[in-house]
Amino acid sequence: MEMIAVSAIIPEEGIKMISEAEKGGKTLKGRIYQSMLEDILNGKYVPEEPFTEKELTEKYQISKSPIREALIELCNEGILRSIPRYGYEVLRIQQKDVMDAKEARIILECGALDAYFDKITPERADYLLNILDEERPASEDILLHWDRNSRFHIALMDSYGNAFLTDTLKRSMILMKRAYAQYQYNKWQRLTFKGTATGHRELIATIRSGNKAEAVEKLRRDVASFDTSFLS
Repeated sequence: MEMIAVSAIIPEEGIKMISEAEKGGKTLKGRIYQSMLEDILNGKYVPEEPFTEKELTEKYQISKSPIREALIELCNEGILRSIPRYGYEVLRIQQKDVMDAKEARIILECGALDAYFDKITPERADYLLNILDEERPASEDILLHWDRNSRFHIALMDSYGNAFLTDTLKRSMILMKRAYAQYQYNKWQRLTFKGTATGHRELIATIRSGNKAEAVEKLRRDVASFDTSFLS
């Protein structure tokens, strides 16, 4: 059988991406998936503006197979929808989607804190405080704030050592960030957030005091305070 050089099939940029993916222990499909997700969260792909596989192969300079696999995964997660004989489109998030996600977060996060309360060691509490110390209290872009807020909640969930719970929470946080990004695109303006991490600090202080019931209630109020009215 005649051997064909890899460079004859995949352009140099694609080969570089494959090499980087192998070094990082990630598949090429995984790298494309992450890149697409970041573009969606940053508003580069928005509802009612379809795009094609051909556009993506030209962008990434690689074959269709890993791109198609990444697109299928995004469709399975309810982020994209396939348009037969044309391409793909970002699914629009409705207010009910976000409200359902918020209710799920309350059940998930509060239930996990109640069940795994004793797993939050003093060292872990210090780590969570360090995350908060990195935040700036001044008014800032809402997507940046949401990334920092997500980091705290995911780190708290990660304290319990249950990867399935952490992955489930990550998906809910991504949906909520998509809602913010969608709003900003629709309204042609940037939402802002004014505030500090005071609530999160109080939560950690309550955890350190050993008052589980109060800590669970503080966490419930924190998650419930997420505003969904901007989607109406």
